[in-house]
Parts: sequence; structure tokens; C-alpha cells
Amino acid sequence: MQNGKICRASFAICTTPFFLAAALVYLLKYKPLMSDLEKCLDYINNNKRENSKIINENLIRALVCAEDHRNHIHFGIDPIAITRAFKIKLFNKTSQGASTIEQQFVRTITKRYEKTPRRKIREQILAVMISLKESKRDISKSYLSCAYYGTGLIGSSGLMKIKEMNKKLHQEKSIAYLKYPKPEHRNIHHNEKHKRRYLHIINLLNREPTIMIRK
Repeated sequence: MQNGKICRASFAICTTPFFLAAALVYLLKYKPLMSDLEKCLDYINNNKRENSKIINENLIRALVCAEDHRNHIHFGIDPIAITRAFKIKLFNKTSQGASTIEQQFVRTITKRYEKTPRRKIREQILAVMISLKESKRDISKSYLSCAYYGTGLIGSSGLMKIKEMNKKLHQEKSIAYLKYPKPEHRNIHHNEKHKRRYLHIINLLNREPTIMIRK
């Protein structure tokens, strides 16, 4: 517990520039960011009133473990993941994702996918602003309820369709579709990648049986 508090305090220090940026957005009432923030918060608040049976604690736990295992420590952005991605880009000339659940949620709601530094910084500021206003659990639930799982599979209805495809489907397989969305036509290449991802998620869950989800 003490180590967790120290880590969270360290992450807060690393996130200070984004806290200041968020404060500046509020101070200046910068309309483009404030408008997107309102969209995200409205979606979360509306989603709180939805009683989705398909999105339960096990699914949220699988999401956090697979996509953002430091979710309970950070404040919307993960400095460790950002530093790692920067080093890989600099030395290996390859890209690696560093997005948190908050960032993925912002991207999905705002529908901004351009690969530019400006969009990324904008997304990170919004992620921090949302993290300061809403609980981790509500953000995760909202993301799952609007995420893209593949062709014709979006949000809660998409999760229901995935479940109907296979009544014995483990929920971890649904989360694997976030990295490898279901293609329009099934193919062996996708099936193999999806299976590897699913097994990886199972291993992560087995290694971290008590992973925390902040309320």
C-alpha cells in the first residue's frame, strides 16, 4: 500500500505539466478542448445510467490488465509507457503504443485519429482532465461501451454479438479484439494473432490476480 502511494505521488509529479495545461484550458475557457471534454463527460454520465449486464467487473479487470496495468497509479497518462515508447522510437525506429484507457476513450469519443504530435498532446491533456473528474471504473466501463471490436462490432452491442457467436466465450477473448479487431471475413492470420493475444491476457491475469481498479 505504501509503495502504491509513493508510485502515485511520483506519477503525479511527472504529470504536473499536464495538470498545468489543464488548468490553463479552464482559465482561458479554450473552446475546442472544453467542447471535447464536455462530450466525454456527457458520455460517461449517460453511461452511468445504463445497466449493461455484459460489462461486468471481470471484463473491466481484463481490460485494465491487458491495456493499462498501471491504471490505478496514473492520472490519465502513463509516464513510464510514454518514456518507453519514445526510447523505442528513437533507437529502434519503430512505434509502440503508450495510450492509457483514458486516452483510448478520448480518441474514440472525439473520433480524432490523426497521427500528429498536436493530436497526441491534446488527447493527453483531455485524458488528465477526465481522470481528475471521473472514477477509473466509470471511465473503463464507458470505454468498453463504445470501443471498436471489429467489423459490425461496436460498444456494448458489439460485445453482445461477440458473446452470441460463442456462448462459451471467455471475456478475455473480447478484450483481445481491441488490439486485433475482428475482420469482415475470417482468416487464419487474424485468428492466430487473436489467439496469441487472448493467451497473453490470460497469463497477465494469472500473474496479477488482485489487480486494482480505482473507484
